[in-house]
Amino acid sequence: MIWQFLGILLLVSPVALAISFFLIKRSGRKQEPRQEGAALEFAPAPGMQFLLGLVVIFLIAFTILVLAMALTTGEGWYAALIPLAVLVAILLAKPRPVTLDHNGIRQHRWLRQDREIAWDEIAWMKRGWRTGVTYVKSKNGGRPISFSPLMVGRSRFEREVRAHVSGDADLEDE
Repeated sequence: MIWQFLGILLLVSPVALAISFFLIKRSGRKQEPRQEGAALEFAPAPGMQFLLGLVVIFLIAFTILVLAMALTTGEGWYAALIPLAVLVAILLAKPRPVTLDHNGIRQHRWLRQDREIAWDEIAWMKRGWRTGVTYVKSKNGGRPISFSPLMVGRSRFEREVRAHVSGDADLEDE
């Protein structure tokens, strides 16, 4: 009985995960960014924030469970490092908010200084054909600002960048 349930769960979970990401992307396209004065802030879609929060809570609980079991049985506590490493990887890969204001584009980062590109410094804007991520690259080099499809208002973001950029930038059409 339990093996049948686990087998069904293994078959259904990838499909459910794909459907949930499709729904999160669709809801993100329909929602508008938050406006604070003249600045527009594009954050991860609420569905994505909920999903990430749920996964983080489950991973913390699982880490505590593994640590408690390891300590009560006298085994090594380092088994808890595996779910902890997954938790850190998820937190580092989480889409970061992007802000547009009169100065340019700024992407908030967790551990390091924010990435900033002034409007007159934009070299190109392209969308990754496999991931759907929109990249904005500076003429000064460095890593591009990335706008995830799991964030709100991607079409508005692309329209705003096109409206502010001079004619010499390479802006890819949809």
